[in-house]
Formats: sequence, structure tokens, C-alpha cells
Amino acid sequence: MRPILLLLLSVFSASAGQVLFKKGVLITGEVTLRSSVIGDLLRLVFQPAVFSGLILYVISTILWLMALSKTTLSFAYPFTALTFALVMLSSKVIFFEHIPTLRYFGIVLICLGIFLSAIAD
Repeated sequence: MRPILLLLLSVFSASAGQVLFKKGVLITGEVTLRSSVIGDLLRLVFQPAVFSGLILYVISTILWLMALSKTTLSFAYPFTALTFALVMLSSKVIFFEHIPTLRYFGIVLICLGIFLSAIAD
């Protein structure tokens, strides 16, 4: 499999994992450090959305390692910035979060930077 495809799949998996983490904490409620922190963390980790997000992170890591075995770190690493864009856009669509206009400009700059980094290789 081509490195760029592995990188994109890794980024999509990590982004989906973040969305599932948010869904999970919306279901379980605020996470705080209390006397029952171990019980609270276990309950959170085994909440289905959070657990699914963790699985996606493992998949993302495996894909990332596969990509790194095929390309340089200096080429691969900028692609991780795509997670910022995907998570932000997903939070708008899925959770109806307000996104300030300036943040969209930041996403355009991130994408431009990744494009320039990719074509420079």
C-alpha cells in the first residue's frame, strides 16, 4: 500500500477516534479527579464510544507505523496536522459546535502547508 494512503487512513482513524472520545464523554459526563478516579476512568474507558475510539487509535498507530516503514518521517509527520482540520469539521457537523471564521482560515493554512510539504518531496 502506498505511504500517502496509509498516512491518510491513519489520520482519518485518529480523527474518528477523537470524535468518539467526545461522544463518550458527552454520555458519561465531566471527567474529574476524585477519590474514585480509578473507577471513573475504568467506566469511561469501557464506555462503548470511548472504547471504540481507543481501538481506532490503535489502528491509526499501526497504519502510521506501516507508513513510516515506507517513507521518511519528515514527509509523513506534516500529515498529522490534518487531524486538526478533520476533527474541527467533524465537530461542526456532528456536535453542531460553533467554529469561528478565523479558525477556518487556519485550517486552509494547514492544508496548504501539507500540500507544499508533500509536493516538495
